[in-house]
Amino acid sequence: MSERRRRRELEEERLREEKRRRRIARERQRRRQVMKQRMILGAAGILIILVVIIAAAVTIHKKNVQAEEAAKAAAQKEAEEEAKKEEERNTLRMVAVGDNLIHEDLIRAGEERSWNFDFLYENIKSDIEGADLASVNQETPFVNDHEDVEGYPDFATPTEVGDALVKAGFDIVTQATEHAYDQETTGILNTVTFWDTEYPDTALLGIHKEEGDSRVQFIEKKNFKIAVMNYNCMLSENHSIPEENSYMVDLYSEKSVEEDMQEAEDNDADVKIVFLHGGRDDDSKTDANMEERLNFLAEQGVDVVISSHPHILKTYEKLDRPDGGEMLVYYSLGNFANAQVTPENLLGGMADFTIKKDSDSGEISIEDFTLVPLVMHYNSDYSECGVYKLSDYTEQLAQEHGMHEQTDEEFTLSWLQEKAKEAEPVQTVSGTAVTDSGTSDNGEAADSSTGNSDESNEETGAEE
Repeated sequence: MSERRRRRELEEERLREEKRRRRIARERQRRRQVMKQRMILGAAGILIILVVIIAAAVTIHKKNVQAEEAAKAAAQKEAEEEAKKEEERNTLRMVAVGDNLIHEDLIRAGEERSWNFDFLYENIKSDIEGADLASVNQETPFVNDHEDVEGYPDFATPTEVGDALVKAGFDIVTQATEHAYDQETTGILNTVTFWDTEYPDTALLGIHKEEGDSRVQFIEKKNFKIAVMNYNCMLSENHSIPEENSYMVDLYSEKSVEEDMQEAEDNDADVKIVFLHGGRDDDSKTDANMEERLNFLAEQGVDVVISSHPHILKTYEKLDRPDGGEMLVYYSLGNFANAQVTPENLLGGMADFTIKKDSDSGEISIEDFTLVPLVMHYNSDYSECGVYKLSDYTEQLAQEHGMHEQTDEEFTLSWLQEKAKEAEPVQTVSGTAVTDSGTSDNGEAADSSTGNSDESNEETGAEE
């Protein structure tokens, strides 16, 4: 082989080798690029997965946080609602009115309405129903037969009056009054039987048909257990109770009060309310006997005293008790439904107060206590007749009042408004019941356990 040919072949071999190396290099470069791309894609995939995982974790965390916040908000709302419900259960609003005194003209007005007496209370029914508890002093005893009904002086009231009181929303009826024994044993038995049979859920206080019946009744309402008692301090001069029937009307005595307060304590009563029937007719001052009773009731830890009988509206206030607590006293709510003619006897009042219990300590407090003035209205023929709130009464009604036909005394809207201002609270004197004139009289008082300690002037009806 010639040298030239051999060199050519070597050159061709070298070129082939170089081409092969380049091909291998390119292949390696391609593989590296592919590997790099795969690595980039793998990293990107991993990154995407991480992002997705992180996003999912963030979303889950956010949802968990939101769920926790929602759960906390729901728990807080539930706790707030429960606290509100608990506060509501620990808050009790009570109203009370004075003497439901059914004179002859009111009886005739009811008879003309088919023996229905709802008309007497329809103007204030919503106020009565709006309270948790409402009380009325039913001054007169009931009789079953319409032929036996009477007005002043020996009252005998148709039972339909009781129906109307319940329809109006009253839960507590006090009947230990000076007229409780006007129809003697028959009146007591008829009255108690009526309430026990027709309205067993209504708390009847002050009269009994069975010897040994407790003077104390316990009312359980919301978170409260309330002990209620009704004591009378006198009877009508026309009727005295024989010793063997003395249990029929709860008469005031310190011994009875002490026994009843102990019964209230033994039964874990939260609140003690005494309805006291006594004082002098139409006397704006608090007599010595009543002062002594109030001071004694404060010593016994009574929370509220609601007084009736004087037939005129008097003041109200809180008195300091010896144990450091306070006793709310309404000295007289005056008349409720009645047919008297004297202007002062036509202006009454509705006690309105709130009892609160501390959920932790169980401590009781009386708050937001006030008095809503009421006016008993009737026209000359009793075709319009009923109790109004003074705030709803008008000058036209005052001028149309039937009392103008029987007396020349002033009876105007402005007079009523000025007279009602006199019932605004007096200054509290620590530990002492004060008179409405702001002075204290600590004179000796006779024991009223016999029921004759008060100097009582009988009320007069429109017919007199």
